[in-house]
Amino acid sequence: MGARCLVLGGSGYVGAEVCRTLAGRGARVAFTYRGGADAAKSLASSLPGSRAFGMDLRDVAAVRSTVGEAAALWDGLDAIVQCAGTAGDAALYQVDGDGRRERLARIADEAWDEMMDVTVRGTFVACRTAVPFMGRGGHIVLVGSMDGVKSLPSPQHYAAAKGALRSMVQSLAQELGPAGILANMVAPGLLDGGMARLLGPELVRDYLDHCALQRLGTAREVAEMVAFLALENSYVNGQSILLDGGL
Repeated sequence: MGARCLVLGGSGYVGAEVCRTLAGRGARVAFTYRGGADAAKSLASSLPGSRAFGMDLRDVAAVRSTVGEAAALWDGLDAIVQCAGTAGDAALYQVDGDGRRERLARIADEAWDEMMDVTVRGTFVACRTAVPFMGRGGHIVLVGSMDGVKSLPSPQHYAAAKGALRSMVQSLAQELGPAGILANMVAPGLLDGGMARLLGPELVRDYLDHCALQRLGTAREVAEMVAFLALENSYVNGQSILLDGGL
């Protein structure tokens, strides 16, 4: 039987491709979704033996319950992949009329809390809940962003949350490595869908001007790296792997 994988945020632009790629490599896949129930059900029906769970990462009790329910499907987990997240207010990703990118004063306290609850606390609770269901050779893979690795003009709450994921995988790797569980983060640059749709054309052009490959990445390229880390990796641990085309 294939590896037992739980994908958080499996119905999004990247998450859906991760689910398809894992299933295509013989893994058994369960995934969560917050919105878009019809799309989630359609994805689940296209993946043999898949199961979709509606879940909000802000709800700690729901996170614990869902991870446990997914593990019960197969009497354990081999990998948990975190693709879920929130970008917050789309206006924060636009260049201001005078060309500046001033965001600090416009990030509401509530927006900060939601970003941390979804991206950081929800991820931590999911990983902590999943670990007891894993044996040696288990994998934790977080899909973060280059914003958590490089200094970029991104909103502070978004950058802080992604930076926290980077630190989280480093700490998880140190603690869980002796138990044979590997933790890593994939940090994509701009992709041809998903969050990139929030950015204005000026920012996209700026990215392409500085990217060595002079193109945006794809969900498939992210999913291929995630699948390697979740299914094949045996030694990469505690790393944040940039997929930015050479920025």
